[in-house]
Formats: sequence, structure tokens, C-alpha cells
Amino acid sequence: MKLRTDSIGHFENPTEKNISDAVVNSEEGDIVKLMVDDQHYISIWAGRPSIGHILTLRSESWKLDSVEKQSSEIVVELMIGYLHDNLSMLEKLKWTRPIDKIFIDNIMKLKELATTT
Repeated sequence: MKLRTDSIGHFENPTEKNISDAVVNSEEGDIVKLMVDDQHYISIWAGRPSIGHILTLRSESWKLDSVEKQSSEIVVELMIGYLHDNLSMLEKLKWTRPIDKIFIDNIMKLKELATTT
């Protein structure tokens, strides 16, 4: 897993603290991306903290954006969940397209493959 940020740099094996620091220190327009690879990731396009952030979840050609902007605290929780293979919170959000089991299964299979190589 990799963390790519405009705010605090890049990390090959990010910690929960790296994720939290990246989101908390992001400025409007910054991108924070927690990724398995270029085609599989969760990211935010940072907004003003008082307004919230747009969340994007991508797995190959499947790409979803959150309908509602999320607070920094929620984004940190979601990204830490993604880091630890817990996607249950992501399933509860409203997305621009329905999130289904196939989408979640694709992410989990890829993450398993990435940890074995």
C-alpha cells in the first residue's frame, strides 16, 4: 500500500499517523491518495475543512465519488479502514453509483494479491 499526498509527501508503507497527518494538513485542492496501485485506490480532493472533502473510490474501470462531502475525521477513519481491509464504512456512504459486492470483492482480491507479491 502506498500513500501519495500533496501535503506531506509520499510513503511506501503508510501508517495510520501518516494518513491522519496527510488529511489534517491538506489544503483546499490537495489530493491525498491511499493506493494499491494506479488503478486501485481511495482518495480525497481536499476542500475547506469547514465544508468537507470529496471522496473517490476506484478499482480499475469502476470509479465512485461520494455524493456528500466528508469531514476530515470521517475521511481518516475511512482511509484507515481501507488500509486494514475494513471496507464496511465505505459501503454505508452514498455514492454517485451503487456500490455492490463485485466492486468490494475486486478491491479485496487485489489487496490480497498485492500483499503476497
